[in-house]
Amino acid sequence: MTADIISYFRDKADRYDEVDQQVYWRLSDELLWDALNRHVLEGLPEDFAFLDAGGGTGRWTAKVLDAYPRSGGLLVDLSEDMLAVAAAKRSGDRAHRMEIVQGNLEALPEEVTTRSFDVIWNFHNVIGFLTDPAKVIATLSGRLKPGGRIVTLAPNRYHSAYFNLANGRLAEARNAVDKGSATFTDDMPPLRLFTPRELADMYERAGCSVEVVTGFPATLYPSFQETQIEGSSKHIVDLLEDPQVFADVLDMEKTITAMPDVAARGNNIFIVGKKG
Repeated sequence: MTADIISYFRDKADRYDEVDQQVYWRLSDELLWDALNRHVLEGLPEDFAFLDAGGGTGRWTAKVLDAYPRSGGLLVDLSEDMLAVAAAKRSGDRAHRMEIVQGNLEALPEEVTTRSFDVIWNFHNVIGFLTDPAKVIATLSGRLKPGGRIVTLAPNRYHSAYFNLANGRLAEARNAVDKGSATFTDDMPPLRLFTPRELADMYERAGCSVEVVTGFPATLYPSFQETQIEGSSKHIVDLLEDPQVFADVLDMEKTITAMPDVAARGNNIFIVGKKG
């Protein structure tokens, strides 16, 4: 499984950041950035230390370092190819505040196990590619300072069933429902999927009280083209390329994410836990 994951990201590493050009993922990123700031980062000390677990090309490490100039971050990822792209972001004002380490989240490197953090996050499919997600969440939680936060953005089991049916992939929809594991494309390794309750239970077993559980985007779902590095579905471009419409959809999404029962509808599930 590990070899499959490394190969999967090796083929995508050089172009991975092109996701920024896809209007659907710009919407998703806006929502993630808003949630991360509002629920977590704005309440931390100015010089907070963070761990970007499975941070790949460093998109979110760089974004946080730029927005919070006194913060410092450690980026850990399994893929040397993804980290080579991240290394190019370690420049200018970020250079002395951005540390990059190649390592496996299921056997954390010494650079992680010998320090503690104000916040640790793992975004998108990271948790889905783990053999034992609950064990990793518990181990990462152990590296939090008292009162520190752990944040996960995880693939939604219910959305995977919908997505695969919508794209004529009946067997993968059945896998999502019956096994809690599926793929979104033919070249993708099997991905573990989650429900809001499963993630909350995982956090609680790790000794973290759940502060936020929501899901997004919840009003607009990706189509097959959004699973590719480039290109966007015509109906999504036609809707979101108008800046005013984009702003309206973003505003609706922000309103809905505050509703307590929206998590199960989101394309991804966002959860924040606090270490006691």
